[in-house]
Amino acid sequence: IGILIENYAGEFPFWLAPEQIRILPVSDDARGFSEKVQTKLLNQGISATVDESGERLGKLIRNGEKAKIPVLAVVGAKEAENNTVSLRSRKNGDLGEISVNELIDYCNQANNNKSEDALVTALHS
Repeated sequence: IGILIENYAGEFPFWLAPEQIRILPVSDDARGFSEKVQTKLLNQGISATVDESGERLGKLIRNGEKAKIPVLAVVGAKEAENNTVSLRSRKNGDLGEISVNELIDYCNQANNNKSEDALVTALHS
């Protein structure tokens, strides 16, 4: 484990990260939908947490990047209404908005392929 931590400098690829996705609810109204997304991800074996700190979006994103979380999923009122999330990658920045089911499919592909950029590649294909 020490060799892996040293090799990746703590920036684990998606498939190896202990926390693969952090869900960032923009408001209290989006928190319920964020928890539903988390439950769906956890049921598929994808490690996801909901940031419940209540901070501003900029600080939520900054904290996620400092914690070296591979993917941040921003959820606001629009995303909750459309059953989507807006994704940000640690390495590639804004990845756009996708449906929750697509997110699950892409995460499963990334975990199965064990490729460092498999999730980003899947989202851009």
